[in-house]
Amino acid sequence: MNHSKVLKKASGRIVMLAVLSIMLTAPQSFAATSTTQKVGVVDSGSILQRLPETKQAEALLQGTVAPLQQELERLNQDYQQSSAAYRQHFASMKKTARDQKEKELALTAQSLQKYNQDKFGPGGVVEKKQQELLAPIRKKVLGAIESIARQEGFEIVLEKNISLYVTPEYDLTYKVMNQLNIK
Repeated sequence: MNHSKVLKKASGRIVMLAVLSIMLTAPQSFAATSTTQKVGVVDSGSILQRLPETKQAEALLQGTVAPLQQELERLNQDYQQSSAAYRQHFASMKKTARDQKEKELALTAQSLQKYNQDKFGPGGVVEKKQQELLAPIRKKVLGAIESIARQEGFEIVLEKNISLYVTPEYDLTYKVMNQLNIK
């Protein structure tokens, strides 16, 4: 019994030493391999902004959003008017009529919230339309980035906005813009 406790302690120490040695040597081995890789950056947001296709997609998206926004505003205005009328006539209403009107207002508020969520929330109509319109544009930009990276010998290309400092020679943004004929 006593012998098994000593064995457990010893095996625990061995495991701990193995974990510590891996933790201490891993960063050094990563640093040694990362110096051989050529890493570039690109400002994909800037590229996307300047593409004519993006402007067309934004116009199409706005054509989808505008009527949905108008309908949301109309529903909200109807709700506000019903709510104001209820507050105005609250004192003169019987309890059953008040309860009924409160239920109606609650249902209207829920349907307004559901409409807003279905149309403008995550996974809603607007987000789906935006992804549908922008997916081919992003694919085009990513293809150009990949092409330039291969030509220039870059193994990794990161988004420029996540970098604190980048030497201009590793910024591929203008090369990608040239390939996409963006002025």
